[in-house]
Amino acid sequence: MTTLIARDASGTAACPATGSWCADCDGRPCQRLEAFPAGNPRALTEADRLAATAGHGAHVHFAAHGDQFVVVMPVAVVTA
Repeated sequence: MTTLIARDASGTAACPATGSWCADCDGRPCQRLEAFPAGNPRALTEADRLAATAGHGAHVHFAAHGDQFVVVMPVAVVTA
């Protein structure tokens, strides 16, 4: 079973806290796609599969707060 991520009016949410630095995000904002409870023995496999099919730099974070694997996608920052 997956846990859907609550989103704001724009449909995006901030990256989850992971307790460690992520080389893929490198401080960039990202969008949470879906979370998988770490208590599920297949959670990481399912999260990896979603990240691979989502593409566009999607990858998995482990969020200690909530004990879950969270699939995130970096958001491109456009500057004028």
